[in-house]
Amino acid sequence: MEEYNVYIDESGDEGIKKGSKYFILTALIVKKENDLKIAKNVDIIKQNLEMNIKSQLHWKLIKGLPNKNMIMDVVATLDLTIINVVVDTKCIKLIPSHNIYNYFSGYLYERICWFMNEQHGIANINISSRGNLSKQSLSEYLNSKNHKKFNIDVKKIKTIKIIPNERKRLLQLADCCCSALFQALKYHDSTHYGYVNKKKEKIYCKNNNYLSYGLKLVPSDSEAKELKQLIIFIENKKSELSPA
Repeated sequence: MEEYNVYIDESGDEGIKKGSKYFILTALIVKKENDLKIAKNVDIIKQNLEMNIKSQLHWKLIKGLPNKNMIMDVVATLDLTIINVVVDTKCIKLIPSHNIYNYFSGYLYERICWFMNEQHGIANINISSRGNLSKQSLSEYLNSKNHKKFNIDVKKIKTIKIIPNERKRLLQLADCCCSALFQALKYHDSTHYGYVNKKKEKIYCKNNNYLSYGLKLVPSDSEAKELKQLIIFIENKKSELSPA
């Protein structure tokens, strides 16, 4: 069975009716055997940015459109898959703010397990550390019988680790992918949509369906015009590249 390493980061504020409209969880998936090779591309990015390769790559500290486009250009060349869960916090009514992360992460783990089943693989999960997240509570959540809403095949998850971003280069790359999507939805213009367009071939998609897979929108009653316009944008860019 093929092993995959999965790197999970987040962007936005999960507080209900305060802070950012969208809260995003992003998983970056690579074959374990390719992990080191792909991680070395983060060093190349840092060199291109004239950064010390031992320093942390953080999207919000990157200045200038060319530099951000360069990062997405590199991502587009790598053998990886990206899954995003986009939570519209303005449409959440019944879930307390402190439960949003765990609850909506169920959609992310569900899709990670779908991908593992398709690839006959098993996942090593590496999660960017955050204040209220513990390995024990997450393991209990994933093994709980209470998440009937989700189809999470825990047999497809081998390990779970919670790690500071600075210790894993691919967590830093997950931060870039997640934050690029967050900016695209925040500013919703062609310049910022372009970040996502560059890496669109890496986003989990089946039968031309992004919304159910790699750009999963929740809750279901969200109109999320920014996300839907983004999908129209990248689909139009795809059609422009298709042979007549």
